[in-house]
Amino acid sequence: MITVARSFPAVSPAEAVPPAVVPPVYVRRHPVTPRRVYVRRRVVAAAVALLLVAGALVGLGRVVGDVVAPGGDPASAPGGRATLVVHVVQPGDTLWALARRLQPTGDVRPLVDRMVELNGGSSLEVGQRILLPG
Repeated sequence: MITVARSFPAVSPAEAVPPAVVPPVYVRRHPVTPRRVYVRRRVVAAAVALLLVAGALVGLGRVVGDVVAPGGDPASAPGGRATLVVHVVQPGDTLWALARRLQPTGDVRPLVDRMVELNGGSSLEVGQRILLPG
């Protein structure tokens, strides 16, 4: 009987190699083809374009709505439409003086508030175009 001695290098437990762990295999059901990538990009591009158009329409609607019917109450004017007049500010014009010209009698505070709302503030400069309720 012949005995064969095998010699293995001495390995410390810290250097010992753990048993091989096989990573999980993921199987794709549908391979990603250039055609699929093309279609996916087109769908994403169409969705982005649709969102941009919707945002632009909403923004435009707000701007047009504020000019046509500021304050969101178009029924406040006769016939259901709010009318606005563009006025070029002259030296000495104030919102209070303009409100008194538009409404000679009664309390002009609501009218001044409306004019401030229409024009984004109460400061006026000569030559500035402002909107006045008609």
